[in-house]
Amino acid sequence: MSAPLTEAPAGGSKGLVLALILALVVGVVMAPVGLVLLLALEDESSASASTCLGPNGGQALTVSTTGTMPLVPGYSPQQVTLAATIMTVAEQNGLGAHAQIIGIITAIQESTLGAHPSISLPNGDGDAGPFQQRQLDGWYGSLTQVTDPVYAATAFFTGVTADSPTDYGSAGGGPGYGHLPGLIDIDGWETMTPGEAAQAVQRSAYPDAYQGHVDDAQRLMSALSGVTVNIDPSACTEITASGDAAAAIERGRTLLGTPYDFGGGDENGPSPYGIDCSGFIMYALAGAGVTGLPRTSQQQYDYLAGHDVSVADIQPGDLIFESWGRTGTAGSPGAISHVTMYIGDGQVIEASRGAMKVKISPTRFDSHAFVGIRRVLTNDSTTTEGN
Repeated sequence: MSAPLTEAPAGGSKGLVLALILALVVGVVMAPVGLVLLLALEDESSASASTCLGPNGGQALTVSTTGTMPLVPGYSPQQVTLAATIMTVAEQNGLGAHAQIIGIITAIQESTLGAHPSISLPNGDGDAGPFQQRQLDGWYGSLTQVTDPVYAATAFFTGVTADSPTDYGSAGGGPGYGHLPGLIDIDGWETMTPGEAAQAVQRSAYPDAYQGHVDDAQRLMSALSGVTVNIDPSACTEITASGDAAAAIERGRTLLGTPYDFGGGDENGPSPYGIDCSGFIMYALAGAGVTGLPRTSQQQYDYLAGHDVSVADIQPGDLIFESWGRTGTAGSPGAISHVTMYIGDGQVIEASRGAMKVKISPTRFDSHAFVGIRRVLTNDSTTTEGN
């Protein structure tokens, strides 16, 4: 599971840490052609952007496969399909074979690759889904969300920003805006053994158990070489950034990894200690020639009054405003405390107080902190500014 609580092993015996497994993964797992599965999006013509969004940002996606799934001894067709889905979600997020094997061994350990997906507790809380993610309100998501393979895998790889107070400890941020880390949030995960990386995300009471599933994960990945998994957004149209929006996003990306510093930075760049969310937005927009934006996220929201955009009509470069309750009632337009920039594909770029750095995160439209979207730029190189 993904919270520092005690759980029983999902299946199989605890594995021993194999000192040379990373070399094995690089040398063996990455060798077969097509292990990073192809991603196909279907029915884009009938789509609505709000359903492309994954964790904290929209409806679950639908998975189907092209061709016949291979038979893998010891695993049902449903389990093999889940492994293929995990591989595809990793690829969708720009991650390769090392991340894929980490995701698969985690799902094997936590839920026997989906065969035991949930735990029912008297109060309705508990861990559920292929990665046994906490379904407590405000954590990873609802029971429906964490048991959806695409949502759960995306949350495992990219993390989720909690939308209610938690005591997650080193997740950072404190009550109301703690980021529950995914694989990409773990420093140095690329050079860890698969078991070490899985444990860094899951914080299991059985830290050695994940590594014992590496051989099975390699076997599944080899069998799935060349299989195409279709992730159907069921109503998803994504607009690719162009013009001024592309320029702003490109400038913002140059600060990825920059430390967060409350009150730091402006349109000229970070302060000596970093940059905060509204300073980051000023800096990114200056790359598209937009200057003179007010300094705080509340002021920016007010300044752009009259430029509201619906979730369904969001496009890259739009600003998403949130109110986490630090300066008033959560979700209130008068208590804006955070601003992010939409970059497409259900993701934003932000100076995150929870993660203490500039990073790319999933959108959080279903969070109680979400207030609204306002447009500064268009995708045709035309700039619109507030009153």
